[in-house]
Amino acid sequence: MKKTIAIGIAVLVIALILNASPARGSANPFVQGIVIEVQKQKVYFPDYAIGGSNPSDAPLTSRYYAYRVSVRVDCKTYIGRYETPFNYLPSEFTPNQPIQMHLTKHVMYFDLPNDPDMRMGIVRRSSDCGQTR
Repeated sequence: MKKTIAIGIAVLVIALILNASPARGSANPFVQGIVIEVQKQKVYFPDYAIGGSNPSDAPLTSRYYAYRVSVRVDCKTYIGRYETPFNYLPSEFTPNQPIQMHLTKHVMYFDLPNDPDMRMGIVRRSSDCGQTR
């Protein structure tokens, strides 16, 4: 019985040591990017969204805003689309501003002070690596 308890404690201690190793604990999923460009885009609604032929069928608010944000990470440029019902884009999205972000295949996640869950869908990506002009 004592031998089983000792083995269990040893396994637990080894597991804790492996999980607390500096190589694994310091992995930061965020990378440093630079905001290149921000463009406000016009958003057009189909007829069914604005009431069609009967204005009384229109929703209470029909305004919608979209922004196209270009961010460079190393030598790759990611273009994201930020859609919002408010005419507001966080001030961190200013050209030539460094920004912390996490990239996935289709989405960019940003580490913003007021909105740690900020995300944008990736519309396009391009690589400028190795191109000389």
